[in-house]
Amino acid sequence: MTGSLAIGGALLIMIWPMVAAAATADGGRPDTQACLDCHEDRATSLTGGPHAVLQDGNLTDVACGSCHAGTAAHWEDDPEAYPRVNPAAENAEGTAAICIGCHQEPHVYSQAKTGPHAVAGTSCLDCHSVHGSQADHLLKAAQPELCYTCHEQVRGEIAQPYRHPVGENEFMQCSSCHLGSEGNPDVGSYRGLNTMCLKCHAEFQGPFPYEHQATVDYGTEGGGCVACHSPHGSVNPQLLKQPYEAPLFPACTQCHSVALHNNNSNHGNEWKGVSCTECHVDVHGSYTNKNFLSTALEAQGCFAAGCHSR
Repeated sequence: MTGSLAIGGALLIMIWPMVAAAATADGGRPDTQACLDCHEDRATSLTGGPHAVLQDGNLTDVACGSCHAGTAAHWEDDPEAYPRVNPAAENAEGTAAICIGCHQEPHVYSQAKTGPHAVAGTSCLDCHSVHGSQADHLLKAAQPELCYTCHEQVRGEIAQPYRHPVGENEFMQCSSCHLGSEGNPDVGSYRGLNTMCLKCHAEFQGPFPYEHQATVDYGTEGGGCVACHSPHGSVNPQLLKQPYEAPLFPACTQCHSVALHNNNSNHGNEWKGVSCTECHVDVHGSYTNKNFLSTALEAQGCFAAGCHSR
């Protein structure tokens, strides 16, 4: 019996390099099936979803070793002595560096280097379940609930009476706006947000001969559209941060401190204290008037007496 074991051990030693070589036929990296022989629990989690290709033996460019570096030594020599690299054990930057190997969208680079998530130390794996998920993009949960786990205050903003219908349909999700823009890939940043807004609100894009500075000052945080609008939700119509009605017109007077001239109307109470937008209708920009005045005012003779300039 002892002799048989010795012979069997010798044979195993002899054939192991051939077994390992067969399992690493793609140049030293074990194929996926070799990994799943031990890690059976991953076979189920890899079923379906974008990373399901990992189970296709015909694909050699993507395999377990694409993310788990060190799998060759882990397989060929000693799994305990040579543990494979686990992206989940890396810090946020290290994990993102692994993901960038395949996912080269601008927001992924932002996540790894400069974006708010990178600064906060948020890892790709905090949001994504890379082996498999029932949610889109391998997210751990569907939007917006996943985002609420960190951004709980946004839940209250989206519950306001005037809001963007986030999560109410497939077209409006957190990622619709928060994956960055062409000019500013930082996830979650407001800088350059106008490019996101104009994807849906193209009627305000211009270019206008007469521009409202507030709407074009989107090179800084809090400028552009969000100077006046609360993008998630508001108690005011048009998602305005402040109401624009009388008597104080706060939406306008936050910038235009002398805009109460209509409280001193020379036309009696009929025109006293009306909303700024009764006359200044093209507040996003105008093709005809530097003061964004309604063309109807000229038809009413408002400019004829010289009291009101165009």
